[in-house]
Amino acid sequence: MINLFLNGIKVSGYGLKVTCELALPEEDLSGQSSSTAVAEKGFKPKRLRVAMKVRYEDVAELRNLVALSTATVEKKETRLVYNIQNQTAEAFSVRQVRFSDKVSAQELDDIQAWSVSFVLLEHLSVAEKIESMNLSQNEPKVAVADASVASEAESGATSNWLDNVLKYLDSALADEGASNEI
Repeated sequence: MINLFLNGIKVSGYGLKVTCELALPEEDLSGQSSSTAVAEKGFKPKRLRVAMKVRYEDVAELRNLVALSTATVEKKETRLVYNIQNQTAEAFSVRQVRFSDKVSAQELDDIQAWSVSFVLLEHLSVAEKIESMNLSQNEPKVAVADASVASEAESGATSNWLDNVLKYLDSALADEGASNEI
């Protein structure tokens, strides 16, 4: 039996099926040749596509699902992020999700039920966390200025190094111009 829990709340229906998609985008670099060269475009968030049936008599379950999908963080007005518990999500290392794309419910002719489907998008994927750590580690480190240098800079005693270079070049060119006139 497949179970799906979002923040500990069981998503109820029968015939629940969860499909996980891991996109591996790449771009063909071969041009007109027969080369197999490709450019990888990173790892995109995983998508969990959920399909199930909800009986008409269990309309409260469908209302709960709609409420979960439209819930937002009060101050940010962004959709809530849920911790997920499901075998398929666990197999793909998906820990947090948010509703994405659409939630649909279609009436079924043969039985008194809706066919319900929705998409959950991975939030803060492992690849995203690794990329974020790598970016923060590769940021240039700014050296802390010596207290005496900082106090001189504040007092205006030291001038900008660019000003010093420009003054030197100006005086060098002026001296060269003066020696050519004689």
